[in-house]
Amino acid sequence: MAEVRPVTCAGCGLLCDDVFVQQRNGDVHLEPPCRLGAEWFAERMLRPAESPGATINGEVVDVEPALARAAELLRGARRPLLNGFVHATVEDARAAVALADRLGALVSTGAVAGAWPGAPAVPLRGASTATLGEIRDRSRLVVIWREDPETTHPRLLDRLGFGGDDERTLVVVEDANTATVRRAEVRLGWERDHDLDALVSLHALQRGVTVPEGEIGTQAESLLERLRAVPHVAFVYGAGLTAGAGGQRRALALHELVRALCQERHAVTLELPDSPGCRSAEDVLAWQTGYGGNVDFAGGHPELVTATEPFEDVDVTLRVESGPAGCLVAGPGVEVWIRTAAAGVSAGGTAHRLDGVPLTLQVPQPGDAPTAAALLARLLAEVGP
Repeated sequence: MAEVRPVTCAGCGLLCDDVFVQQRNGDVHLEPPCRLGAEWFAERMLRPAESPGATINGEVVDVEPALARAAELLRGARRPLLNGFVHATVEDARAAVALADRLGALVSTGAVAGAWPGAPAVPLRGASTATLGEIRDRSRLVVIWREDPETTHPRLLDRLGFGGDDERTLVVVEDANTATVRRAEVRLGWERDHDLDALVSLHALQRGVTVPEGEIGTQAESLLERLRAVPHVAFVYGAGLTAGAGGQRRALALHELVRALCQERHAVTLELPDSPGCRSAEDVLAWQTGYGGNVDFAGGHPELVTATEPFEDVDVTLRVESGPAGCLVAGPGVEVWIRTAAAGVSAGGTAHRLDGVPLTLQVPQPGDAPTAAALLARLLAEVGP
């Protein structure tokens, strides 16, 4: 029986740093208990020790020829793309940005498939944000918009102060019967297609403008009454609001509403990222380029990507820490694959919690694989000036 204590769990964007991990009878157990965290550690701590260091077209090779082939592909690319970052650290993202700058590449955090959601709202308008501690200590009303943190971020509501003796209200905007809905005091149940209408209606009502009668207008009036009754309110949102066609327009409407509410009270937002790696990479991009999310270096300087089809002419893609957890071989369609150390288990580093707070990832089970940051630095040297 091996015990590791305490460590930071990167199983979700909460990055709980009070976790005790124990391997017992071929399984991983966490304290405090968390199914998501236990699965995250198990996928990394219990995977086979023997695995290839790299492959080219599925054939096992050493790391050096794999790096050389990757550099050759990137040097010959007309429109290279660096994307993914799901399991990346801050150090990985910094190395990726340096490589993208050298290549004149596109950088995109997260997935690039599916309907284009539009130009990112936060770089265009800004956002009112807060730490978990501020929301816990000050928010009397928390509105969770189209998310189910009980499933995706299991300890979030406890970290925000729900379940204690404080008087606070949880409102959930969701038409499905989720675990989070079952914990809510108030549920607003319009369909996702009407989210933009609801946000616009809330903004109009806040400004004293009459909105058309109907279910959305009635529910918006009810929510606005609750918003006006408290000095501090937090909106929690994520891909349920922002993903898909028009997603960033809905995000922009939310941030405009928050700006309007701030004239009379303190209103903040808390975004639930797909992973701590994506949040870390977005923050690195913001520091080094002034933009978060999708950034283009093709012009010799960073530019925010606002095109409607930004990835249509990409001919070479470098995916950074975005494969399935515990993956030991390349997936279909991958020409070059290089195994990396799992951050938070076999490699250290820094990751950003969903509210932007940096936390250190420990190394409970050291391994021999290089980090993505080290490989990207070597790839930058291979690519040359």
